[in-house]
Amino acid sequence: MDRNASLASEHVRNYLAAFLVDLAERYPVDGFRLDWPEVPPYDLSSALFDFHPAMRRLMREAGHDDVSVAKRIVALADALCRAASRAAGFGPQAVRSALTDAGWSELTAQGGAYAPLRTAKRRAVVELLRAARVALDSVAGPRRRLEPQIFPPPFHQLSGFPLGALNGLADRVGVKLYTMHWPMLARYWGRDLLGSGASTREVDNVTAAVAGLFDLTEGGNGDGASLRYPDPETPHPVSADAQRRKLAAARKELGAIPMIAFAHAYGPEGDVLSRFGLACEGASAAWLNRYGYLSDRKLDAIARERT
Repeated sequence: MDRNASLASEHVRNYLAAFLVDLAERYPVDGFRLDWPEVPPYDLSSALFDFHPAMRRLMREAGHDDVSVAKRIVALADALCRAASRAAGFGPQAVRSALTDAGWSELTAQGGAYAPLRTAKRRAVVELLRAARVALDSVAGPRRRLEPQIFPPPFHQLSGFPLGALNGLADRVGVKLYTMHWPMLARYWGRDLLGSGASTREVDNVTAAVAGLFDLTEGGNGDGASLRYPDPETPHPVSADAQRRKLAAARKELGAIPMIAFAHAYGPEGDVLSRFGLACEGASAAWLNRYGYLSDRKLDAIARERT
């Protein structure tokens, strides 16, 4: 989907609905998990996506001038890039202060330049999930569950997932503790904010600042050089408390809708055990992904921890 289609497109909704009906009619399944029914904000350009004609229509229907919205978002992005470039040589805290002063909060605040696009994204996701729910309900037989899997707060503010508007649409929501992705995301944002020509140290400084602003590290003091996609035997550079806060924030917004936490088996044994424990602690159920990294040793350790 990313940069190729729009969640607001009726063609995308119709394709999803037809696909779900086909699966529900052919296979004896009792539910479907929809992975990322949102716009994953892995880098700055993805977060500012999309201005497809269908998404522009949603903005106009909400009373916004879509051209003015686009100009304001571009101006915000330019201001953030200039701020990051000016402060990059002075350390993560200087970058964080500069980004804050340049309007970083507008990316996630209820008002501000980004708000009309966020509202349109949320409406597009609601309509997509409603189309999926109607499609499944049209198939004879028992009611089939619908469970979207999504980014946790605050990333959902950029992806457009409406955690607080799911009554009647989602039976359960999967919140992803994909902690190997988050430092990579911070690095991609750091790269995009600086553009080409920045030194490694400058990219590390901006990466650390972004990680702090997205609440991945304690006190915003993470080591920028370590914030990247970890190899299979490297612990993920995201704090346990940050993971707890993300699960708690998602649970609060979801209200009565049950939450399942998705953790990854990718990483060394202690790292996997810690993450899975946090998932079990913070949600009504937990799911462990990336089965290829589930060794017998990890499975035995998980069994000991959870019994």
